[in-house]
Amino acid sequence: MNKSILTFGLILSSLLSFAQLPKLAVVSFDANDQSLNGQELLEILRLEISKEAKYSTIDKYEVSENLKNNGIDATTCFSQSCLKSAGKLLGADYLLTGSANKLGDRIFISLRMVDMKTNEQVETSKEFNYIPKKASLMVKMTADKMLGRPSDIDLEKSLSDKESFESATNNPDDYYLNLSGPRMGYTFFTGEGADIIRAKKSVGGYDRNPAFFQMGYQFEKQYLNQGNVQALFEFVPMITGLDQGLFIPSLTIFNGIRNNKNGLEFAVGPSVNISKESEQGYYEPTDKYYTYQEFLEFRQASTTLITEDFYDLEKEYKSDSRGSYRLKSYIVLAAGYSFKSGKLNIPVNAYVVPSKDNLRFGVSVGFNTRN
Repeated sequence: MNKSILTFGLILSSLLSFAQLPKLAVVSFDANDQSLNGQELLEILRLEISKEAKYSTIDKYEVSENLKNNGIDATTCFSQSCLKSAGKLLGADYLLTGSANKLGDRIFISLRMVDMKTNEQVETSKEFNYIPKKASLMVKMTADKMLGRPSDIDLEKSLSDKESFESATNNPDDYYLNLSGPRMGYTFFTGEGADIIRAKKSVGGYDRNPAFFQMGYQFEKQYLNQGNVQALFEFVPMITGLDQGLFIPSLTIFNGIRNNKNGLEFAVGPSVNISKESEQGYYEPTDKYYTYQEFLEFRQASTTLITEDFYDLEKEYKSDSRGSYRLKSYIVLAAGYSFKSGKLNIPVNAYVVPSKDNLRFGVSVGFNTRN
């Protein structure tokens, strides 16, 4: 018996407590751009407010019917006098109205709450990038701010920060993000490659400094762009050595992954170039490679009988300014970081090309803009 009385008392207390909650009516929402659906944003705002336990939200049908029966058009009820009249008809303690205004490439969400007893107004506003398809999220975030609720900081930054990188979150209409643009930089040779470049032309070298300027263009094709992650193919045709009177064309195809939040990326892929090479044989007693003609001259000049023929030597193609043009392949490992200033992206990349006899590395910088 005592338990029943206690349970009944708790239920009655809860009902009385709910009945005593201040009534709040969400009346209207204004939007100054055709891409922003004011009626839809009104419903989003009403749903967000209904989640707040400290208010009793008046049903939308009751709001619509009472205002319509008394000649008040809710779609245009934004003035202080209209809101006061609507509040009295609805018996509300608080009235809430909102607006979404497009100004330039930004959207401003404003919410205004009116206290019917004191006539005090509390206004909350937030500024976002112009992304109409994310307007409902913007309204939710503004309502969270007004009600003192925590929000997703990373998501809010992606929608509001002008310096935010493009992604499926803040660019929902474009699945593919194209960051193509010019690239330029330097490549540096080490080991045997550097020795050949420094060597005299008479012995197959280039008589050049083993650091070449490069210029080209990067084309990109994204196949994944979700959240903070973006996966892409990068096609980079380059011309190397123009600063030293050389013309070395190359093409590199990367498969990479990029972080949309901070612009950090990693990529790996094959590269091919066209350069002069000759077939050379390795003669172990001298620990040297020889071209066919060089080996004949060495054997004729040697005081030691050499019975080994050139074609019996361990042979491979080596870089040689006296040789013929050949296609050569490599693997390239690269990492980069993109700086952002407004709509301008400035990618900076570093790469390394490992091989058996030497290591080549380089840096490049470029730029591109979002249209």
